Amino acid sequence: MKRIRSILYRYRLVTSLLALVVLLGALAVTPAEAGDEFVLEGWDVCYTGCVNWNQHDGCVQCLACCSKYSTGEYSCWNDEPSHCA
Repeated sequence: MKRIRSILYRYRLVTSLLALVVLLGALAVTPAEAGDEFVLEGWDVCYTGCVNWNQHDGCVQCLACCSKYSTGEYSCWNDEPSHCA
């Protein structure tokens, strides 16, 4: 046990860098969480959100909206409640 400790203390910088590389590698390959943002062709940004929720059923009405930054135009429509989950 003392031998392992002495090796780890001797190569502290190397083991710390190795741990950092492993953590950064795991972060790089982890998929991004599915968010509310999506983009339709011709629009700059689109979001989906729950606009009618109750404790018993959860989200019962979902609204999706897209906008164009250049013109200020936007469009919204009802979407499936399962898309807001």
